[in-house]
Amino acid sequence: MASPIASSSSHTLDDEYIDHLLILYASETGASQDTAERVGREVRRRGRRCVVQSMDRYDVMELPHVPLVVFITSTHGRGDPPPTMLPLWTALLRKSLPPDILEGVNFALFGLGDSSYERFAYAGKLLHRRLVALGAEPVLEATYGDERAPDGMEQAFVPWLESLMEGVIPHLLPVPKHANTERTDLSEPIYRMSLLDDETDPTQLARLSLDEEGRPKRNGGSNGDKEGVEGSIAPVRVEDATRGQAHEVLKPDDWVWATLQRKERVTAEGWWQDVRELELELEGSTEAEYLPASIANLQPAMSTEEVDAFLAGQALVDIADRPVSIRSALPDQPMPSHLPPSGHTTTLRRLLTNHLDLRASPRKSFFEWLRRLSGDEREQERLDEFISDPDEIHTYATRPSRSIVETLADFREVRIPLSHILEILPPLRRRQFSIASSSSAHPGRAQLLIAMVEYKTNLKIPRRGLCSSWLQDLPVGARIPIKISAPTLHLPTDPSTPVILVGPGTGVAPMRAFLEERVRQGAASNTTLYFGCRSLSADQYFAAEWEQYRNLGASVRVAASREGAEKVYVQDLIREDKEKICDWIVKSGGHVYICGSSNAMPKSVREALAWCISTEGAGTLDSEEAVAYVEQMFEQGRGGEESW
Repeated sequence: MASPIASSSSHTLDDEYIDHLLILYASETGASQDTAERVGREVRRRGRRCVVQSMDRYDVMELPHVPLVVFITSTHGRGDPPPTMLPLWTALLRKSLPPDILEGVNFALFGLGDSSYERFAYAGKLLHRRLVALGAEPVLEATYGDERAPDGMEQAFVPWLESLMEGVIPHLLPVPKHANTERTDLSEPIYRMSLLDDETDPTQLARLSLDEEGRPKRNGGSNGDKEGVEGSIAPVRVEDATRGQAHEVLKPDDWVWATLQRKERVTAEGWWQDVRELELELEGSTEAEYLPASIANLQPAMSTEEVDAFLAGQALVDIADRPVSIRSALPDQPMPSHLPPSGHTTTLRRLLTNHLDLRASPRKSFFEWLRRLSGDEREQERLDEFISDPDEIHTYATRPSRSIVETLADFREVRIPLSHILEILPPLRRRQFSIASSSSAHPGRAQLLIAMVEYKTNLKIPRRGLCSSWLQDLPVGARIPIKISAPTLHLPTDPSTPVILVGPGTGVAPMRAFLEERVRQGAASNTTLYFGCRSLSADQYFAAEWEQYRNLGASVRVAASREGAEKVYVQDLIREDKEKICDWIVKSGGHVYICGSSNAMPKSVREALAWCISTEGAGTLDSEEAVAYVEQMFEQGRGGEESW
């Protein structure tokens, strides 16, 4: 259990201005957000106030004035802060900041990570170190959850949360006057959904269908069916003008429209993997001039079948297309980024289609919600097993990729109140893809290289990726919103600097953009690409282009791992080119870029680079010095790594 740290801070229960806890999270897959919301629920259940917010939406200028903060963050790629942490992290790294600017700020930190990565939970460790350096005072020992632990993240999170709730909150965060400290199964909703064609607030209607313990009431009839929320709602009074427009797409202000011009399969027919090259025509001159290796953000949508299944299973079909307005129910809690802005008019069907993820595998917090909502004894017993044993959740939900819709079909006695749908269902997250083209080579257009995710679970159930199925069903000519984000990898400003590009599989996407840019800069002769595939004829993407670039002076080497008697990978080709690698890296100050799956490939490539510049290869450094040189090269910005 994380131990409370003896604090020299002057903040006590008598400090009335410590009226709420701020919880900041940086999430990429949703795990950190889910963890932060769990902390928030526990704080509110104890009668305290709190605000849960993503780091990228928080005004960092306010941080020195906040006396109590909880930070929860994951780690991105090779130990980097996740993108949503970058604005806060960049601000904290300013050299002009006084060393005591965060004096008086008490904080606790929980980091999420995977110990199979070299830099386990590194972003959390960096953040903790920087906060302390700026004068902030930890009230708990920093704790880091490991996805690889026997009980997963829960093994570290549960005792950390207990220490926070029992050892810190009672002493630093007073209970506001007139606060309701009675703990109930169903907490007050955080977000309100109001029907615009009815004077009754559906958050109140939802309560009409709950018993004294916060569970759905049961009918007195012999069939035992529950009363649905819609049974208490008055008939529609005005014509619903939004019916039939569930798939109307809204574009956030910082996104642009793009038209799908081309969607071609680039792997051979019959090959085990379907990879597509998509070309999008961008609207807007600024976005059309993106940098090489920029990131394309796409927002997929849920299928009609899944939305209909949820609505039918939860007895919400009758109100699915009625206009609603959503807003925060708490004075200081902002709307999360995945939902429309406060006061926006929409429908429940649109929210389920464009903003909430019904295909996600349920986490522990979802089963905790179901336990509060189910009135069936057998369901309660099964849910108790899930909550108490992470292995049960892994076997039931994670391994077979069981979705929320499928889970609700197994727990048929559960009805999610309309008042809590926005809180219980996870966000439908945007998907990010490195752009595979250079804007100078393809003005006004962006090309993407995307593998269509199709697989069978351990139960032999076929599955399709959410974004993959959405893209496969998207017709050429469709107009979709897209956001172009700044790249994490940057070419050297001097084109004469040698560049080594390593990109197996779809990891070649940003490497291809770099190669296009280098050719247009006249730097083809000092650019080398190492591309990895399985078969030269089946999955060698851009094969014709590689030949063109070779003719222009670039070196493009392809490792086809399944072509010969022995498997050959990109790191093997790098070792074959040891003299050039050593010359380009050590003597000429070259840059190296690696992109691809975060399995053994990035580490193997770095080891091959170190071997090339060591005495075992073509260099003069011993093995330890060579490894340190490669690490320092990346730390100094001479290249970079992008992995997933």
